[in-house]
Amino acid sequence: MQNWVLVLIVLVVVVLAVALFIAFLRDKSIKNRIKEKEPKVPNAQELLELLKDKANDLNKLTQYSNLAYTHYAQYMGEISDFDLEFIAILTSHKSVNAKLILEAERHFKQLNPERKALLEKALNVGLKHR
Repeated sequence: MQNWVLVLIVLVVVVLAVALFIAFLRDKSIKNRIKEKEPKVPNAQELLELLKDKANDLNKLTQYSNLAYTHYAQYMGEISDFDLEFIAILTSHKSVNAKLILEAERHFKQLNPERKALLEKALNVGLKHR
């Protein structure tokens, strides 16, 4: 009788251990799938390269602009003239409209007011390349 109780306890412990192991593996694979689905934020150079693509439509340009505003401090740390390059490339793009250009210029001027004159020069450079 005691042997059966002991065997039953061992079986229950083994089943619980297997169930916990399977639950741990599933949880880890779910977290990996979630990480894979999260879009990767490009670094400053990658964002400028993406912006240069002539196939971009206004929607893509808006998305890239929003990334630039959100990660402004990081991008300025990577490339000291990121904002100037961004404005010049954005302004010269064939799919951009005046509203997006003015919005980008306004955002960058708000984020770094000391660079107003430089941003206006970059805007003029971009307009000349159109």
